[in-house]
Amino acid sequence: MEVTLTNINQYFTRIAPCLTRPNCLQSFFPGVLLLFFFNQPAFAAVIGKVVQPFASYAFTADDNILRIRDKMDPVPLLNTNNLFDMSHRFTGGLLFEKEISRQRLTANLNWAHTSFEKFNQMDNNLKNLNGNWNWFLGNRLEGNMGASYVQSLAPFLFQPGIKNIRTEQRAFINAIWRFHPSWNLHGDYTRYDLSTDSPIERLKFLNRIEDRFEGGIDYVTSDRNTVGILFRDKIGDFPARVLAPDGSSFTDNGYDQKEVMARINWVVSAKSRLLWTGGWVERKNASFSQRDFSGFNARMTYAWEPTSKVGLTINAWRETAAMQQLTASFSLNTGVSVEPSWNITQKVTLEGNFSYETREFSRFAVLTDPLPLGRNNTIRNAAVKLTYTPYLGLQLSASVYNNHLKSDVSLGGFSANGANINLQYTYGKR
Repeated sequence: MEVTLTNINQYFTRIAPCLTRPNCLQSFFPGVLLLFFFNQPAFAAVIGKVVQPFASYAFTADDNILRIRDKMDPVPLLNTNNLFDMSHRFTGGLLFEKEISRQRLTANLNWAHTSFEKFNQMDNNLKNLNGNWNWFLGNRLEGNMGASYVQSLAPFLFQPGIKNIRTEQRAFINAIWRFHPSWNLHGDYTRYDLSTDSPIERLKFLNRIEDRFEGGIDYVTSDRNTVGILFRDKIGDFPARVLAPDGSSFTDNGYDQKEVMARINWVVSAKSRLLWTGGWVERKNASFSQRDFSGFNARMTYAWEPTSKVGLTINAWRETAAMQQLTASFSLNTGVSVEPSWNITQKVTLEGNFSYETREFSRFAVLTDPLPLGRNNTIRNAAVKLTYTPYLGLQLSASVYNNHLKSDVSLGGFSANGANINLQYTYGKR
């Protein structure tokens, strides 16, 4: 089909009367998109190469899908003692990838709807948009710049049975300057904005803005291993103020956390690699000195591939962090995870994920935190997933899992078992 200026003029002449009617206007733009996507030979070549549409369906069955605690009475909240439910998630989206000279642009736009068969009051939509520009300037300077927007249902781990729709926005820019064959300078700035759309007033304290600054220097060996030092400064601001335990004043949950870390990225052998980051962390809080922290944080990842079909990744950590962005309080988290994988055939993969973690709030004065947090929490997770890829772009996976929380909070912990089946197709996947 040849497109000329005469064709375009004739087309718009015919549709002009329709554009004056609102009901036609609503259907005009989807029609234009369809015309653009499927009737243009030049753009048709782009679908599957630059733009990759994808869709997926996930089915989950869980005997405690809302993570109700052992000592909670679910009847007033859910009108039932039976916590088993099944959920369905339908997802559709677009992947974008384009290289212009040395510049590389990527983006992911997707929307998902999750429905619950029994607890349909938890039905929700997920919106996710993120983009990244991997930029290059000369032969020694490069970096990334991008942003993301995610609107989703907050996990039930520390909000059992509560529907809390949160919006997370992130913008970042980073750069690395290879000013010498053996030395790199790098810097990073990230702004994170979290807001909650929950009608529950006591959850408004979760809203926050965090600015993170990072800079460092790395020494690069002849084998491309790196050893370096980095400096971080995280400044957190919580617009909502929380009433103090004595009711006399409102407290500020803001904080300033400074870190000095050593970082090692080392190829131990032809089949293994070690990544280690560790150092000193000092955290000052605006209202409560009881929440201040000064101590050692570290995270290690060891990846080993003894054969071309078998892999093993081990992670270990000791660090201060928020509960999945669910709380103003920070905990001291210590844990380990093991992730084995086995490529049974070219089309079948078996993976596992087993983790154990303790999260302690004892140093962080959680009395002003409205969420049901215990001072001592132990979390165990175990999951096994089998993935089958009959051909490129189509993937079917099935998994079983167990999640367990032990907590000294008055509501207690929980234990949940479930299974998941997921089918995804990506057009043009390479």
